[in-house]
Amino acid sequence: MELQDTIAVVTGGASGIGRATALELARRGSDVVVSDIHEERLAEVAREIESLGRRTLARPCDVRSDADVDALRDAAIEEFGHVDVLMNSPGVSLLGAVENIPTEDWEWLLDINLLGFVRSCRAFMGGMIERRSGYIVNVASIAGLYAYSYDAVPYVASKFGCYGLSEGLAVYLKPRGVGVSVLCPGLVHTNLAENARIAGVDDPGNFLHFPPSMQRGLTPEEVATVVCDGIEAERFLLLTHPEDGAVLEARRRDLDAAIAAQAAEAPDPFRGRYGD
Repeated sequence: MELQDTIAVVTGGASGIGRATALELARRGSDVVVSDIHEERLAEVAREIESLGRRTLARPCDVRSDADVDALRDAAIEEFGHVDVLMNSPGVSLLGAVENIPTEDWEWLLDINLLGFVRSCRAFMGGMIERRSGYIVNVASIAGLYAYSYDAVPYVASKFGCYGLSEGLAVYLKPRGVGVSVLCPGLVHTNLAENARIAGVDDPGNFLHFPPSMQRGLTPEEVATVVCDGIEAERFLLLTHPEDGAVLEARRRDLDAAIAAQAAEAPDPFRGRYGD
């Protein structure tokens, strides 16, 4: 797929991977509609896109709202006539002891990390199917391919859902002329922690666990290159860290052993809580 002279929409485009990809799309010749709930950051990204010589539209949008997402689609089509590329990148994190996490925290997470993607895909794919042309990129996480840690079960569940949605859409939409990629990044230096919630633990510092294998961080700009290269090559699974491929292959060979090895890291934070 050629990105030159395409129309792209990026949700969650005011910061992190979304912002970097919106700018990279502009560098490659796309006019870009950016949306987010952070209006000041949104305006800054729009100015940067214009400075690259591309047209832009900045539109506040909360992906938890059907009306907001539909209004974003309508505004994009009114301004540019159609949409070629949709990138969904909003995301929040929820960590903690699963048995103590309130349902309302789960609902908050899933409404953004999964249903937000459902809303955006539903809003935009109809026009793509009608034109038999278009491309969708969903930002999941390496957490959507394996449970990298015991402390982030809700986040992992939401990203597994995002991955499953993306794979299902890839199968459904390909015969209709629409491509799909799912981005599963490892550690990226973004502002995800700004809106993270920690629930159900008295001492988060003693509970949270970041595995050593996840400590090589990338910049959002490096990831944006992976995304745009992936769109142009029409690849489904986009990984940011080559070492993740080896991890996934090892898990494919012996998943029970991989889970047992991870579980062996988990007992210390719980020791003494359950009489052990």
